[in-house]
Amino acid sequence: MYIFLKFILLLLISFSIVSIYSRNAFSSTNQRINTVPYFQHKTLKELYVVSQNPKKWPLLLSDISNAIIYSNRYFFRYKIIVVGYGPGGIKFFMNKYNKKNYPTIQSFHTYGVKFVTCHLTMKTLSIKKSQLFKFVKIAYPGAVFYIFKLKSQGYVNINY
Repeated sequence: MYIFLKFILLLLISFSIVSIYSRNAFSSTNQRINTVPYFQHKTLKELYVVSQNPKKWPLLLSDISNAIIYSNRYFFRYKIIVVGYGPGGIKFFMNKYNKKNYPTIQSFHTYGVKFVTCHLTMKTLSIKKSQLFKFVKIAYPGAVFYIFKLKSQGYVNINY
């Protein structure tokens, strides 16, 4: 019984110390940054560059989903473009390699997300347009030039 009471007392002391330090440590720095007023009058412009690593694709899809959800919740206007280039990036847009994510990607397309791939990568890897998802656009002469164009138009580049 004595050990149990000692354990409870130690637990209560540790919780009170943590709460004291957390209140003091974060009271001055834990401020919320509210971006809602800014984006109510501006368009949220996001440019996602697809990773060459397929293990990072779920995180990309999750972030796009969050952007759509919060933009719709707060009535933000948004423009989201997903660009893939290189061998791994272009596989993101192909049924052969990314069949399991196709329903999610297609639903994003219905919400206005644009998907663009690189003509130079397609040419180098001998990939035909018929091998890509039907709604994927092709950037000529290449995706890197397209990315520079979008950045000059105010898009924020988010790499995966």
